[in-house]
Amino acid sequence: RPTLAVPAVLVSLLVLAPVAHATIAEALTMAELVQEADHAALVEVIGLEPHYDELDRIVTDVTVRVVEPLVGPSRPGDTLVVRRLGGVVGDMGLRIEGEATFILGERVILFVEEVSGVLRPVGMSQGVFPVQRDGDDAEVVMPGGAGLSLVRPGGPSLGAGTPALAAPRPIDELLAEIRELSAERR
Repeated sequence: RPTLAVPAVLVSLLVLAPVAHATIAEALTMAELVQEADHAALVEVIGLEPHYDELDRIVTDVTVRVVEPLVGPSRPGDTLVVRRLGGVVGDMGLRIEGEATFILGERVILFVEEVSGVLRPVGMSQGVFPVQRDGDDAEVVMPGGAGLSLVRPGGPSLGAGTPALAAPRPIDELLAEIRELSAERR
């Protein structure tokens, strides 16, 4: 009977364990996003290809067309392939909280860095800012960082972090800020 008690306790702990709804990540400022990016641009999502990678993980390769380059060697019309963890292949799916998500046809301001030969969003979803139309039909940039609990180191403990973009902002203002930060980076 004692041998059954241990598995029963473990099963009950797993059933009662809370489900994680966010990934903890260090908050990045707009200047840090610009600094860490190998490419940053206003882009349009033109392709989504979920598949298994060389480590047998489900990933999605996201093809984007550069509308307006901001950091790095991209030119208007260039395509980049950005990899995100997760996706659906057949009847199998993988979702990572805090990983960037993309919708075919959407426009985003995207910050990516090369990691082991693959372009990845800087700071997970922090490096992806969706562009939407507001009530006046003007383009605004929405905050990134979905699914992340942002923190900042402060002394011996972590404190709550502030996202690079906390509220929707007119696209022209944000593009001007990124261009200025990019010029300072050089």
